[in-house]
Amino acid sequence: MSAKAKIGIVVAVLFIVMLFFAIPNPGKKALRAEQVAMNEVTSWRVLTQVSKNGRPRISRSHAAQCPDKEHILENAEGDFSEYIRIGDEVFYRKNSYQWVQGTPGPDLFVPLPTPRPCLSNPGEPSSRPPGGAEEMRLALENDIKDGRIEKGEKKQYQGKPCQEWTVSRFEGDRLANYITCLSEANNLPLYTRDANEDFHMYFEWGPAVTVEPPDLTPPGKAPTAP
Repeated sequence: MSAKAKIGIVVAVLFIVMLFFAIPNPGKKALRAEQVAMNEVTSWRVLTQVSKNGRPRISRSHAAQCPDKEHILENAEGDFSEYIRIGDEVFYRKNSYQWVQGTPGPDLFVPLPTPRPCLSNPGEPSSRPPGGAEEMRLALENDIKDGRIEKGEKKQYQGKPCQEWTVSRFEGDRLANYITCLSEANNLPLYTRDANEDFHMYFEWGPAVTVEPPDLTPPGKAPTAP
């Protein structure tokens, strides 16, 4: 084979490689659109459900009014936990009617993180980048950068059409994967689940959320008159 022919083959291969990388990946494009849509979110409600062998184990409802109001209710294998945050004030209770004001310990909830788009962290000024939104952005950025994203089926959730995507990514030596269904109307997720149907997150975007401080009066004791 002549040198000219070899050069032609090399050029052709390089062109194919460049063309391959120039073609937009539809999965990455979908997650990018999700990132952009998250920037417009001002309130949300997430219901997380975990089961094993078809039996419910964990149920958590997390509602938020951005940037700094949130309410979490969790039932997990016999334990009940509740958390209210308004600005930098935090209230919580666990297996009790009595509310406590202050920072709870790390065992208040099952260690199962909920996405927190558009929320700031307690003690963090609203003028700084919100912590929750940053966590969500980084999680999506890692999926876009390192994940394998495959297009699935078109689905309907509560009458709303959405497109399923399967996202797989190595976390250390473990392969993590999930399926998310992005709304065709606004690119926001309507639900996220695992392949075994043991883990589900259901999303509601833009709901009316009211978060108020709880009554700190001990149960059975009348409130003190002002």
